[in-house]
Amino acid sequence: MNINDIYTIMLYSCAKNKQQGYISPSDFNVTFNIAQKAYAAYLLGNFQQYQPGRPVPTVQWGGNQTVRQKLTPIIYVVNLNIDSTGFSAYPGDYMQEDAMWSQYGYQRIRYASQEQHWFFYQSIINPYPANPYHLIEDAGFRFYPQNYTAAKLSYVRQPPDVVWGYTTDGNGRPVYSAAASTQCVFDDDSILEIITRALRIVGVNLQFGQVVQYANEVKLQGQ
Repeated sequence: MNINDIYTIMLYSCAKNKQQGYISPSDFNVTFNIAQKAYAAYLLGNFQQYQPGRPVPTVQWGGNQTVRQKLTPIIYVVNLNIDSTGFSAYPGDYMQEDAMWSQYGYQRIRYASQEQHWFFYQSIINPYPANPYHLIEDAGFRFYPQNYTAAKLSYVRQPPDVVWGYTTDGNGRPVYSAAASTQCVFDDDSILEIITRALRIVGVNLQFGQVVQYANEVKLQGQ
C-alpha cells in the first residue's frame, strides 16, 4: 500500500463520517506520522497496560514472533563507536535496544541496570574484562570495561516520517507525486491499524473493521 492509497483511504473515511471531511496534505503528513509512532510504541509495550504486581503489557514485542515481525521494518543494526570513557551516544532515531554484541564474533554484551552495576563490576565468577556489560544512561550506553572500543547494536528505531508529496495542476490543486513522496515502511495490516489511530486524531472514531471496509471500497471504486 503506497502513501497515496493511505491518504485516499483517510480522505474517503473522513468524507463519509464528517461534514467537513477534507484533510490537507500537510495535516495528513503530521497526523499519520504521529499515529505510526504511537503504533510502534504500542507494539513495544505500553506502561498503561501493566497490571498490579505484574509489569507486563498485554502486547509487547518480546511476547511473541508475530509482534516482533510487525516491528521488523524498524529494527536496525549499527556499529557503535565507544569513547575512552566507555560511552557511546544513542543513534539519532533510537527507541529501544534489542540486543548488544561485540563488533566481531557476536559475543553478547550483557545489559545491567544501575542497581546491578556493582554486582557485575565486582563479580568473580564472570569478571567484566572477559564478560563485558553495558548500562543505559540518559544520553547513551556506558560500557565496561571502559577500554571497550566498538560494539554492534540491534535496536528499534523511530519509524521514518512518511510524506505525501505532490505537484499542483493548473488550478493549484495538489496532485500526487511518487517522486516527491516517502513511503510507509510497515506492512499493509499495520498500515490499516495506523490509519485507525490517525483518524481518531482528526476526530473520526472508527473500528478497525470499518477502516478495512473503507479500504476495500476505495480499491473497488478506484477513488
